[in-house]
Amino acid sequence: MKAAAWSLEGFRLFAKQGWRASCVASFLRGVLKLFAPRGKRILSNLALVYPESTNAWRVQIRRRIYEHLGWTAAELMALQRDPAQALDWVEEVQNMRYVEELLDKEKGIVFLSGHYGNWELLAAWYAQLLKKRGMRDLYIISQNVKDKDIDRLITRYRRNAGINLLPKQTSTLEMVKFLKAGAHIAVLADISWHGGLVLPFMGHPCTNTIGPAVLGLLASVPIIPAAIYRKAPFRHEVFFSPPLQVPEEADRRVKIEFLTRAINSSLENIIAPHPEQWFWLHNRWKR
Repeated sequence: MKAAAWSLEGFRLFAKQGWRASCVASFLRGVLKLFAPRGKRILSNLALVYPESTNAWRVQIRRRIYEHLGWTAAELMALQRDPAQALDWVEEVQNMRYVEELLDKEKGIVFLSGHYGNWELLAAWYAQLLKKRGMRDLYIISQNVKDKDIDRLITRYRRNAGINLLPKQTSTLEMVKFLKAGAHIAVLADISWHGGLVLPFMGHPCTNTIGPAVLGLLASVPIIPAAIYRKAPFRHEVFFSPPLQVPEEADRRVKIEFLTRAINSSLENIIAPHPEQWFWLHNRWKR
């Protein structure tokens, strides 16, 4: 096991809600601020989306992004001790009725989200909620990390939290079968994709995956945007939006583009209240 994976395991064994997690978060925040990974990209992305902002504001947001990521990692390490803790860490849920209606019908759902808030905690919380109710499992569409040791650890952590993984290479038809059988599949749709549709996101064109739209249409299941916001360490709020509406009288291509635009709008609405909780490190607008 490589040094990075050993370090990750060491943090996991040490982390626990309270002073231990605070120590882990402080250390990670310090490392992030010292080395400023993809710091220039964060600033350029912020300048692109917020052209009227000052450099001082962008630097401050970058600092808060690193603080947020440090706490995100510390929370996930502490969660491994008992994944059921996720149910306590989410203090408030807005608009759960949109999900409850579908749970009662045992209907499949495509959950739409992004790398926002503690997105891994969001999946763990929902997986634990389903487990508590004795209902179907949650699946997430996952992409392998280049470092194989880190990838194995992340996979183990996710499965320990009750999350089932569908590799990105899984065929669309297989995912559709899962959804038609009543499964719930979560998709993080805020990264840049090879191919897909070129549409505006935060006011600037970039490539967008059509995956969530295609899955929702082929399986005839609703697409529900979901977000998690950190109010404080180990204190979170989950927010669900109404299912995305689909135009009835249109061919499939038009419906896919319509839904993909609606997905972008939902992600923009999720990010807007607290931009420092989004993963600005990604090269979203490839030029």
